[in-house]
Amino acid sequence: MKVLTVDKKIQLDLYDIVRFQITLYCFLNKIKISPAQLDSLAYLGVWGEINISDFCEQIVNEDIFGNPQTVRNFILKCVRDNLIERKGLGKKIISLSQRIELYSSGNILINMKVYHVEANKV
Repeated sequence: MKVLTVDKKIQLDLYDIVRFQITLYCFLNKIKISPAQLDSLAYLGVWGEINISDFCEQIVNEDIFGNPQTVRNFILKCVRDNLIERKGLGKKIISLSQRIELYSSGNILINMKVYHVEANKV
């Protein structure tokens, strides 16, 4: 069996490698998110656990969403899609879901093998 192998090496900053991991997770789990939602999740991945009010304020300050209520609506959607977890007293602390298995500290190397096998033609 002949296999076409493509090796690619790309150096990314922390924000972009977090964004890549979230994009990959959403793609593989068929979760549709907008660019603004992806940016918000990437910031949450970089920042780690954060108070929901502080997160909403920061995302509005980054000009990703226009107002805190829109960010809160986005958070509720992400909780339903298991992208964000809420915890703490009154569930006011948010973080990315453990299901994403996100790596956001230290040196990060994502080594993947993605393949497609064609069916035998008779």
